[in-house]
Amino acid sequence: MKLRVLCLHSFRLSGENMRRQMTDFSNFASTIEDLCDLDFCDGGHQLPEAANADVPEKLRAIFPPPYFEWWRAQESGDSVVYSHVEATLSKLEAQIASRGPYDGYLGFSQGGSVAHLLTLLSLRAPEAHKGIPPPRFGVYLSARATRHDAHLEMVNAAAATPLPLPSLVIYGGRDNEVPPELTKEMMQTLDPSQRTELFMPEGTHRIPKLNEEQQGIVRGFFEAQLAAKAGERGGGGS
Repeated sequence: MKLRVLCLHSFRLSGENMRRQMTDFSNFASTIEDLCDLDFCDGGHQLPEAANADVPEKLRAIFPPPYFEWWRAQESGDSVVYSHVEATLSKLEAQIASRGPYDGYLGFSQGGSVAHLLTLLSLRAPEAHKGIPPPRFGVYLSARATRHDAHLEMVNAAAATPLPLPSLVIYGGRDNEVPPELTKEMMQTLDPSQRTELFMPEGTHRIPKLNEEQQGIVRGFFEAQLAAKAGERGGGGS
């Protein structure tokens, strides 16, 4: 038995590119390969071919198209509205229906914000989002909470009464794209008694390559989730 984990990529990449980030450029996947089956999904909006040039050339050289977004932020003063949110949620509901169920949601950067949003919606708005079941756990890499106006009430409510599930949050002190203080704000929405925090002072905005101590922390988190799942199955059959 393994944990089944839905993996959500960063802004303007793809599920396949994230798989490569976790396997070819990081040891994250190999650290947990005996504990988890990782399933990668593309974002809800595909970038038109003519817009592929908007992706930095260095990134395109390593990670080829197609590219996908989960959403795109439109800012006006203090207001932020996301486009493509409904398309993203519809795609994820279809993914969960066809390939789920999943034990956990894992996301990097914008994908981490999506993973956090899925948890919010499943726990705080279940009637409106029946196609998104609550996960056993969440894993958030270099992520922040959604800023979409329609989500702010849920985010604020979760900060006041944190989400009751195990979470693993990994972030870097030298992350210039999602600064650590934004990840810390998101962490306030997660039950501190069930939260595992892995802060890398020299870490940048990337899926990290883990040293031995960090591998132990990550494995320990997933081992605990697998043991909890096995315990539930064993209890149900007695």
